[in-house]
Amino acid sequence: MRNPLEKEIKTLLQKNQSKEKVHKTLATESNRHELTHLLNNLPLGDRRKKTFPITLFLVVLLALLTIKQLLFIYLHENSNVSLILGFIGPIIHIYIIRELLLSHRLAYQVLPLLSILALFRPENRIVPDMYMYLCMAALSGLLYLFLFPKSDRMKLPAN
Repeated sequence: MRNPLEKEIKTLLQKNQSKEKVHKTLATESNRHELTHLLNNLPLGDRRKKTFPITLFLVVLLALLTIKQLLFIYLHENSNVSLILGFIGPIIHIYIIRELLLSHRLAYQVLPLLSILALFRPENRIVPDMYMYLCMAALSGLLYLFLFPKSDRMKLPAN
């Protein structure tokens, strides 16, 4: 379930309000730390709109790789242990897809790392998959730098 405070923040950011103005509008004594954390992990509305097609492309690439992995598990896994272990990758992919669609910072931080790590497995070094993982790593890294610049980070309020 989504946080109601996050919904309010996204609504205000989509109206092209600055993070400082959103913080002043929604800050109370009890939610200052959570508000600062959420503001640091969400992009500004205009940046999100500009990069949404690229994010959607990342989601499609990740969905294709997830479907391929699920089909491989269905066709080739014989024991219960290997079946359970085989589902770890697709579950992580589904979580990252969710985070990408919600434009959370975590997805853009983790996806380049996981894409590069996936290339260490020999079964991911076949021609279409290798290029898909490299493309995901590059695009998500560049999107992270564009959507979450260090200059936009807010400092946590002092107690």
